[in-house]
Amino acid sequence: MRSLVHDVRQLQRLVVFEAAGRLGSFAAAAAELGMSQPAVSKQLKGLEGSLRTALFERRANSSQLTRDGTSLHQAVTEAFDVLEDRLSRLRGRADQLRVAVQPSVAESWFVPHLGNMRAAVAPTDVQLTIFDSEDELADLDHDVSVRFGDGPSPGLCSEQLVTESVVPVASPELAGRLGLTPRSEADALLAAPLLHVDNTGRGWKDWTSWFAGNGLTYLTPPDAVVCPTYASAIPLAISGNGVLLGWRTLMGDHLRRGLMLEVGPVVAEPDRGYFLQWPPAITHDAGFQRFRTWLREIVSNQGQATP
Repeated sequence: MRSLVHDVRQLQRLVVFEAAGRLGSFAAAAAELGMSQPAVSKQLKGLEGSLRTALFERRANSSQLTRDGTSLHQAVTEAFDVLEDRLSRLRGRADQLRVAVQPSVAESWFVPHLGNMRAAVAPTDVQLTIFDSEDELADLDHDVSVRFGDGPSPGLCSEQLVTESVVPVASPELAGRLGLTPRSEADALLAAPLLHVDNTGRGWKDWTSWFAGNGLTYLTPPDAVVCPTYASAIPLAISGNGVLLGWRTLMGDHLRRGLMLEVGPVVAEPDRGYFLQWPPAITHDAGFQRFRTWLREIVSNQGQATP
């Protein structure tokens, strides 16, 4: 048990101490807290006695913090500011669900269906937060996340939404020019212009591992086109600038609309893919369950739209 919790009076004394130090007067602190001035003085003397140090230099009409008092007041103020900010956020999002997603997931699963999502999850308000790498996710203030990986993070509940199932995709114009079709063998892509995505901190399958899964050796050339994110690579692929290694479920809408075609064999790894992750405390929250049901349906429909 924390020492502050063990001695509740210490918490009360810190509240009085913070007000007196901030206002520079015991009388002003008493007025702000709805206490008498003698009660404020008693609380502060008790705090000084428990710490065995003087926190104030007492004068006729004011009080001034000592060196120890200044140091403690700064720490107490910072702690109270953090608590107030957190409590304010919690009160402000009583019926809000903050969902962290990567750009490609946002583009494929969320942005085209925002109206439908809001209607399905109402009255809970869903707020999307974009992250690019695992390091960014760790620093984000969020309730649930949709992330790529090979299993749940420690301390979180997890549900696999999509298995890693990747396939080369290209614009119809580029596929026709290169003579590529869904029945093309992997070796037909060795000489094709390939779009690469920086997978630092992401763990996605790249061209080297995809070719290896098809029994071939491939080394990324020094002049390869490397896109900073998967979302930034998609427009390049649609405009015919190269062949992209795409996730079937994320590409479902583009494939259905004929913006891109599959141009090679699929490589699947059942234990890897996109996961919905959330803390156990919100498992039975009604808004989260409505969101979870909606997301399952969207992912299922995207999969069905894929050839």
